Amino acid sequence: MEITTALGLTVGVLTADEALDPDRPPHPGLDLARVLDPPPAAWPDLRRAGFSVHPAWITWTSPTGESEDAYLGRLSGKERRSVGAGQRFADDQGIVFKVVTPLDAPSFDAFLALYEPQIAAMTHGVPYAAMERADILDQRADYVAVQAIAGDDLVGSCVCRIRRDVSTMVIRFSATAPGNRQQRLVRALYMRVFDTAREMGLREVSLGSDPALYGHMTRPGLFAFKSALRFTPVPSRFFGSMDDPDEATRVLRLDALTDPSLLLTYDVRGADRIGIDTPLRLDLLTGDADTDPAPYRAPFLQGTDVVHVGAR
Repeated sequence: MEITTALGLTVGVLTADEALDPDRPPHPGLDLARVLDPPPAAWPDLRRAGFSVHPAWITWTSPTGESEDAYLGRLSGKERRSVGAGQRFADDQGIVFKVVTPLDAPSFDAFLALYEPQIAAMTHGVPYAAMERADILDQRADYVAVQAIAGDDLVGSCVCRIRRDVSTMVIRFSATAPGNRQQRLVRALYMRVFDTAREMGLREVSLGSDPALYGHMTRPGLFAFKSALRFTPVPSRFFGSMDDPDEATRVLRLDALTDPSLLLTYDVRGADRIGIDTPLRLDLLTGDADTDPAPYRAPFLQGTDVVHVGAR
């Protein structure tokens, strides 16, 4: 077993045989036990041993739709009202939207001025956009900034990559100024991204990629937010954005995670391979027997399993 620690999370990486060895003593101090690229023959036994087979990363996508009304028609009434409230908020505040294409250095650096403090405020935030600045600007012809501007101030921005190979506008990074009713402004920004994608003739919009485990680098609320906007997750390796192998993970304790945490898993019952159409399930990981799974229901899920682990 190899033990790794990153961003406060301690992971024991095992082979499938090690994970299934009943005589192997538990290792103290681990938050997760994980098997990388587990062989299909081991999936049923790993599941019985408390492991879930899942993609390492997921990418969220939604059809662009022929119009904004067509897209909004897919949302719940509550979410349509939230989008409308965001657009009215932008109008009331005199916010105008600007599309910068191709992306230029001043626009990207103005975005970073919003983004970096937002990431710094997160418990385990990683400033990927700042780390990738040189590469992004080298590929600026494939990038677009959708900006929200109030007077002379940038109050929100999405940095998007154009994936012409899959006809998709990928929202890679987004940020808003503090105190701008962030969720409302974000929804208004996203509607402008959809408009831009339609104008470019792109078939889909993506809300970017996340680890399949929500509760560490990302929070469960992000999963609920993206699914409420009727984006559907696909394993990132099938989207061509990452090539990380699938994993089998057992969460041993929640000390370094939120309670609840979420793990988006494959439904591998009866399967002998994993493909882009493999159904997905949700493991809701909690130490509280009264945790309500309702906020995390989504139409793409085959089902939800409440998994009780050690309380924080």
